[in-house]
Amino acid sequence: MAPAPVHVLAGALVDPAGRVLIAERPPGKAQAGRWEFPGGKRHERESPREALARELMEELGIELGAAAPLLAVTHHYAGAAAPVLIDCWRVESWRGELRCLDGQRLRWCTLPELAAADILEADRSIVTALLLPPLLVRVELKGAAEARRRASIRGERVGWLIDSAAAEASLLARCAADGATPLLIDPLRAAGGLGAVYTHTSRFVRSAERLAPAGLVVKDAAEAAAALAAGADFLLVAERDLPPGTLAKVAATGLPWYLNLVRPKAADEPPATGRLWWRTSAGR
Repeated sequence: MAPAPVHVLAGALVDPAGRVLIAERPPGKAQAGRWEFPGGKRHERESPREALARELMEELGIELGAAAPLLAVTHHYAGAAAPVLIDCWRVESWRGELRCLDGQRLRWCTLPELAAADILEADRSIVTALLLPPLLVRVELKGAAEARRRASIRGERVGWLIDSAAAEASLLARCAADGATPLLIDPLRAAGGLGAVYTHTSRFVRSAERLAPAGLVVKDAAEAAAALAAGADFLLVAERDLPPGTLAKVAATGLPWYLNLVRPKAADEPPATGRLWWRTSAGR
């Protein structure tokens, strides 16, 4: 039998300016000199929040405040006896002054700096989740402008989902003026009928060949698995009536995923990474 993953809690601390805290792995540890999100192993009988609070106190000397699950990622490093399950929470507030108590260097990063940092492979999907806005709104949706206005009042970052055929220069300019992130929906379908979505911005360049992040629209667990195999960076779940079990399989891909807001929320439904406002001519 395959060994059970080692459950690790990590905190993505975000300050009022939108910068994210990362920690350098100190000398003597595996992958020394590379960067990760602060945290550590969950102890037996601890809840995830209790484990995160303890780790942040031990590593940074702070008391956990407002925090919510962001993304859970499973990764198996070469040569490791067992995979690691990184349960990352977005931390919006804390009490106390940050201190380096575990021998690590700390660094506050803007989003472009975070995208360029030498982050551990296991944390790359978490970086993508932080780079993407928490709310994606399809521009054709009735009431989208009001949704964007309300989000801007709350200071929340918003992404505009635009059909690439309608992506005129004036519309992209409006996005820039609003401080929004434009994401273009490619009318051509990838293999398996998956609709491609990609960021129309040079701020998050991952390599010379590809802009990051790029995602796929999926409607079930099989398409989510296919999207993962195809190299997608995030998923959009536009279907309104998927059962919690199917959504759990989408979440198990370890990719950031957005769930349509126009649906009732089940009590046992896994938390999505972000929120989606979506409608197409086919009614999805």
